[in-house]
Amino acid sequence: MKKYLRAAALVVTLSVGACLFAACGTEEPPAPPPAGVQEGWYVLERKTVQGTDVTAEYLYNCMYLKDGAVSWYEIDYTGKTEETGTFVAAEDKVTVTIGIRPYEFALSQGVMSYTGKINKKNVTMSYRYEKDFVLPVAENGVSFTEELFGEDKNENFYNYCPSVIMEGETMHVWYCSNQVSGNVTDYVGYRRGTLNASGKWEFTEKQLVLGPGKTGEWDSRHVCDPSVTKGSFTMNGESYAYLMAYLGCKTSNNCCNEVGIAVAKAPEGPWIKVESVNPIADWYNSSEFNESKWGYGQPCVISSDEAGKILLFYAKGTATKTCTQVEEWDLSDLNTPVKLRSAEVREKNSVNASGSQDCINNADFAYDAINNRLWCIKEDFPYPTDSGINWIAKTNVLMYADLGSDGLDALFGENVYSWNKSGVLQPSGKYVRAHNAGIVTDPYGRTVNAFRIPVLYTVSEAYTAYPDWTGPYGKGQWPALHTYRIHGTVFDI
Repeated sequence: MKKYLRAAALVVTLSVGACLFAACGTEEPPAPPPAGVQEGWYVLERKTVQGTDVTAEYLYNCMYLKDGAVSWYEIDYTGKTEETGTFVAAEDKVTVTIGIRPYEFALSQGVMSYTGKINKKNVTMSYRYEKDFVLPVAENGVSFTEELFGEDKNENFYNYCPSVIMEGETMHVWYCSNQVSGNVTDYVGYRRGTLNASGKWEFTEKQLVLGPGKTGEWDSRHVCDPSVTKGSFTMNGESYAYLMAYLGCKTSNNCCNEVGIAVAKAPEGPWIKVESVNPIADWYNSSEFNESKWGYGQPCVISSDEAGKILLFYAKGTATKTCTQVEEWDLSDLNTPVKLRSAEVREKNSVNASGSQDCINNADFAYDAINNRLWCIKEDFPYPTDSGINWIAKTNVLMYADLGSDGLDALFGENVYSWNKSGVLQPSGKYVRAHNAGIVTDPYGRTVNAFRIPVLYTVSEAYTAYPDWTGPYGKGQWPALHTYRIHGTVFDI
């Protein structure tokens, strides 16, 4: 690792008659250290925004003070920022100036403490002097907003519909992919990302962790659209820490989808389907069954007690409506699962990118327990038809509903909560579609920050971008499908 070296002091003995620095035209000697502050590295101890502790979001957050100059580094999941400026020290105060913005730190026993407003929010920060600290460097990885991973686009693989859990410097991503180049059969893939010292992500190779069932079984054609949460679940006397909901089907015509669940002891599996309850959202045996309709799918799971209870959201495409259902289940004993309550997700003020009233469909959810706020990112209707693609959305809307003191119980209450539009996810550059998004959460489906909403989403290129493409399905959906790749973005609240 590269080390940041402090210049060693140079001791010079002047003989009688030796010239002075100025007289010889040489450089002035270094200024003495500013009063009251030790020069060197100061490393973040704690940072709060609006009273919320955000320290854990940083891989590194540190300042280097030397000869009146300061370098300030912040490295988190979005990347690495480096700002330079100056500092002036007194016995009990250090003023750090970046550009024209001064930050006044109180100084006491090697700790610099700041209290003030940054970006109109109340912020506190404390940095402790660490004599032997070395800021590591790294060379590899991809930025959060770049293509995170994927196969060579000369082959016919797809990567889309991510479910994402962030644990410190580790990001777990489950997503939909195919096993054989050119074959449209959905599996659940998994990769683990590690944040490095350059603020970039290094991902493991693709691991297919869940596949279709046997011929004739309810999920024998596809398994996709995973959503994962952490909790405490038992099945046949074994304990499991992770639960996945997924879409399964035995058809090839985009109809009669259902939702199943699987469990594992570790994020990478092995994942075991829970046959005692599957499919947990049963289309064929529902009162809404129609063999020509889409059915139930695109699930999202959130732990409601960080133990065995979960909220299961899933899209419904029936003969009468397109909407999202939410159910609370007690799955602490998977041999005797219990559905506790059920409701349709309210759609008051739910809008699409143009501001028109829209249903909630193909959505992902996350809960902000600090502000009792439910976040949702959903695809927008109507589907566009430009670029030869008419089967996926072009934009997604990020929105939230304030649930009040009832918290998640409000989803099942009589009061009608209302949605507020917060942002729009849309394609840029060569990408003509942005779709199938997932909110980055903690292991239990909570937001990782009340003021920033990170999202992974799928991008697609144009049908016309591959005029000479010669895949096994001609010029149908493949010239777009094989470009499905996962990128990240962050919405500042």
